[in-house]
Amino acid sequence: METIAHYLMEDVKINQRFIYNQMVYQGQYRTIVIGPFQRKQDTDFPLDSFYNINEIPDLNAFFKEQRVAAIHAHHGKHAVDVFPLAMQHNLPFIVSIRGSDGSAQSEALYNRNFSRYRSIVNHDSLFVPVCEYLGNELLKLGVPSSKINVLYGGIDLDVFPFQERRKPADGEFVIISVGRLVQKKGHDILIRAFKSVHETYPNIKLKIIGGGKERANLEALIGELHLTDAVFLLGKMSLFDIAEELKKAHLFCLPSEIAQNGDVEGIPNAIKEAMAIGLPVISTRHAGIPELISHLRTGYLIEERNVQQLSDGIESFLRSQETWSDYTHAARHVIEEQFDLKKQLIKQHEMYEKFLKRNWK
Repeated sequence: METIAHYLMEDVKINQRFIYNQMVYQGQYRTIVIGPFQRKQDTDFPLDSFYNINEIPDLNAFFKEQRVAAIHAHHGKHAVDVFPLAMQHNLPFIVSIRGSDGSAQSEALYNRNFSRYRSIVNHDSLFVPVCEYLGNELLKLGVPSSKINVLYGGIDLDVFPFQERRKPADGEFVIISVGRLVQKKGHDILIRAFKSVHETYPNIKLKIIGGGKERANLEALIGELHLTDAVFLLGKMSLFDIAEELKKAHLFCLPSEIAQNGDVEGIPNAIKEAMAIGLPVISTRHAGIPELISHLRTGYLIEERNVQQLSDGIESFLRSQETWSDYTHAARHVIEEQFDLKKQLIKQHEMYEKFLKRNWK
């Protein structure tokens, strides 16, 4: 059996189970993971076949012994580090594109990414963006369409089982958001919109899951708006803990936006997870999100950084709980059809087969 060598520059992080799932699935290709680091022993992400490339004395012999058919880098920023190995050993190269690694939305990101991929496009290579939006961004960056294969990220439906939502008996609605505390997630806009909603619904709560460099700024904003008893920053959580929090919530909001530095989303997995588990969702017409959410059918879409539209959307759902079921059942159907992890992993291996048959002589 031929092997795909998945490359990581650092160990799997708590919020990267989606990458872990892609690496450990054994389809028609065997999996190994390579990277220039030592793995921790106590990890939630065990790997049967991990190799520290700094400890391999003869990489050419290693690749032949492992029957490596291609190298797959799971971040665009990691591609620069491992691509020379693919060139040196004449191995086809695959790179997953998520967020800023595929953005052409600022001069700095355009120049960085254009330079980063210029050599890769001349090799036997395949770019795998997580949505059509990033596929179009790659075209702007000089990647030919023949080297682009959009592959949606999948959600483990067993971890996010669907459940009907009911109005809380005590009137204490819980809005939840999940995402790193960085500008492109729009948490400041969410908190400002929540302030308006809280004046009408004083029992409502907002929980935000995630860690990041904007935490201090968000804490200051929460204090400034006198929301310390209503808005809670819960920090980083595992996928399974996130699922438990989603089960207890009533509405999901993630008002993503283009950051000042040009950083963008692909399609946030957090939105898929919320839709899978049966939460009504509100998000923005940003990046690949409209590929996931149909406005007023499977969710509610607003313009980026529009506090009034966001507060209106939240209040619309709170006033009309009788519509929740229609939204959430339609949303769950979309996830089952297009974003089921099991289906997407099969598509990933079909993609490998098609790519390698085209490239191997």
